[in-house]
Amino acid sequence: MDDNYNHLLAKSAPIAGALISLNFVKGTWVERLSMFSSGALLSYYASPFAATWTGLPEGITGFGLGLFGMTIASKGYEVIQSLPIKEFWTGILRRFGL
Repeated sequence: MDDNYNHLLAKSAPIAGALISLNFVKGTWVERLSMFSSGALLSYYASPFAATWTGLPEGITGFGLGLFGMTIASKGYEVIQSLPIKEFWTGILRRFGL
């Protein structure tokens, strides 16, 4: 039973980290929900590898990745929103004479 409890705590730590990080992210509820999901998923799948790589327990690693993974997802979303996509594709099409 104790091993199952520890495993459950380690696997719920990424969600806790992403929930705490949610307080510091701005945007609509849809944007915040998608950033929360991406941060939690990033840390859920990356925490076993990161724990092995750093030597830290999986729960602590998952919490940290959830906390900062959502921030990374938030900044990535901001960068995507600021990119001039239309101008980029127009330039590409002109370059190839289309």
